[in-house]
Amino acid sequence: PIHKSSGARNDIQFATKWKSVGPRLWNTPSRDAADATYHRPATEMSVGKSFASDDIDINENALSSEKSSSSPPFPIVLWRFTRPHTLIGSAIAIPSIFLLAAPTYASFCTSRTLASLLYAVVPSLLMNIYITGLNQITDVEIDKINKPELPMAKGDLKYSTATAVVLACLAISLAMSVAHPVFSTMGLQVALWGSFLLGTLYSLPPFRMKRHPFLAAFCIVAVRGTIINAGFYSHALSSAYSSGASAISSAGVLSCLLNDWKCGLSSLFFGVFGIVIALMKDVPDADGDRKFNIRSFTVRLGQKRVFSTMKGLLTGLFGVYGVGLMRWSTMTPMTSVAVRRGLVGLCCWAAGWTVNRESRGVNAEDSGEVYNYYMYLWKLFYLSYLALPFVK
Repeated sequence: PIHKSSGARNDIQFATKWKSVGPRLWNTPSRDAADATYHRPATEMSVGKSFASDDIDINENALSSEKSSSSPPFPIVLWRFTRPHTLIGSAIAIPSIFLLAAPTYASFCTSRTLASLLYAVVPSLLMNIYITGLNQITDVEIDKINKPELPMAKGDLKYSTATAVVLACLAISLAMSVAHPVFSTMGLQVALWGSFLLGTLYSLPPFRMKRHPFLAAFCIVAVRGTIINAGFYSHALSSAYSSGASAISSAGVLSCLLNDWKCGLSSLFFGVFGIVIALMKDVPDADGDRKFNIRSFTVRLGQKRVFSTMKGLLTGLFGVYGVGLMRWSTMTPMTSVAVRRGLVGLCCWAAGWTVNRESRGVNAEDSGEVYNYYMYLWKLFYLSYLALPFVK
């Protein structure tokens, strides 16, 4: 009896102790816990949290490693950041303007002309990178909607890196405009400093001229028409084809624009073409512009109306210049000049026809379709500059 009573007491003590210790060993809720919490020791809780934290860190590191391994190389990111189609446009435009300004085609093929051309192309391309890069830096949130494939919107290029790139390009470009005693002409300075000023006002707060459609249109006409064409035309005459102080003084930007029909008509043509390209670019960007209160013509008038108007304007531009070139071809006594102008006039009519042909089936409210059409217009822009020297 005494042994039995002692065993019972031991069983009761063991059960009582197991009731409190068991849940700790097996990490199960205590039956006495009314709030269904765990009676887990603090050290065990911290160890569990540590394991969970380690798992999260491992997962984050894996994702970061996967993202970095999938990111394109920096040179490719930088190339995309430059907006290559605009860069190519500038690279084609300046040699064509030099050829247009040349007294003869043979005078273009001299060491002095090529040196002057190179000295104009390099800072021009750098200025192009500054303008397009600044626009991307100030429009990151908008581009996440309109152009998510751009490097900054996609996260492939950091803000600090992009800023360093555009500032370096700006500094070198403006320095070249004043550094050389012969090639740093007034025409080059007008082209580079004018592009810098209007490109900055177009994108940078608090000015943001792109928010106002008429001011934005003024910037585009001024840069694509007057500043680039007249500026580099004047630079070509002054640095490559001049032969004295009187020739240099007569090669001022305003003088070229008003007194030289080749400079004036080419500036007008590419100024209007620049308007078409700029406003057509806004058509697929309507959603982002509307959300961020960029009151472009597309946001104000609608995508279909702007698309149709720009298509008609470009068709008319090619048609009018085609008629003019065909008429001029009959007024010149030189057969070679007549043939060249006649062929370019026919090409203008053909280009106007393709503007309408390529627009068939394009839904003005479909961003992808409009963007493809917009890039086709850039091809016509390149071809127009390539044909420019043949109208002399």
